[in-house]
Amino acid sequence: MNSVVDLSPTQAAARPRAVVAQETVGASNAPRLSPATVTAFVDGVSGHNDRARQATLALARELGRRLDSPTAVVGEGSASEARSLGWRSALQQSRPELEALSDRAARSLQTSRFSAFCVTRNAAAIATLPAVARAFPNAAVVWMGAHPCLHTPGTTRTGDLSGMALAGASGLWTSGHGDDLALANVVLLGARDLDRAEKHVIANSPIRNIAAGPRMQEELAATIAGREVFVHFSADVLRPGIVPTDFQVADGLTIDTVVETARTLARERVVGLQISELEHDPTDRFSTSAQLIVEMLMPLLPRA
Repeated sequence: MNSVVDLSPTQAAARPRAVVAQETVGASNAPRLSPATVTAFVDGVSGHNDRARQATLALARELGRRLDSPTAVVGEGSASEARSLGWRSALQQSRPELEALSDRAARSLQTSRFSAFCVTRNAAAIATLPAVARAFPNAAVVWMGAHPCLHTPGTTRTGDLSGMALAGASGLWTSGHGDDLALANVVLLGARDLDRAEKHVIANSPIRNIAAGPRMQEELAATIAGREVFVHFSADVLRPGIVPTDFQVADGLTIDTVVETARTLARERVVGLQISELEHDPTDRFSTSAQLIVEMLMPLLPRA
């Protein structure tokens, strides 16, 4: 059974393990909007190692500190250790945790002006992005990652649920966690590890795929102009070696490019941010990788 415990930034830093905490919801049908909420999803869904758990908590602590917001931790204490599973087994094993994340995302998006999600693997987007689309039907969902994650059960060669996440959230296959995200609202940034099936989806759908290059900021600004924006940031969008992540793909974005991109995105109303695929480095005693990612994305955070 899942439960939810909201931790203050101080408590989150001091407590290494926590379970999902049940928020207190007032009796009013129109709750007062809080400035921001932070959620850490630490289930090992789709991962074949556990290095993302500690990194995800570090990201959530850092965001909670910057936003002066408590952190809710979803998934820990109820899921098994991360290990390689086919997509069907991974989906079944993590269903309770993904349902809890979906509920938490819906509540956060309804009751706060800015929702931050730190998740272990891209697979968690199966639960969060449909909730984003229900709350903000016309929002641009900007997916920053080396992989577009547009595989279906019929096209995946690896069986990795993370590689099917965006496709599931947008209804290209049925995950059981919602398919509300319209492909016309999807914007890919930094995608560079695409196979034939994913290229086919992009070429035959309204997905906007913006390539890195001298016109990237201009094209991005034009695509999101006048729209609400939700940003998914996968650590593998970066040039290899900047931060530890499971997949290192050449020709990634530089730190300066990410900062510039965050500034471009911040010209519009950013309703939320999701960070995934960062892994823990045991020699990084002070979680500098988590701090670096949050620092790069600071323009997206609401100003006090």
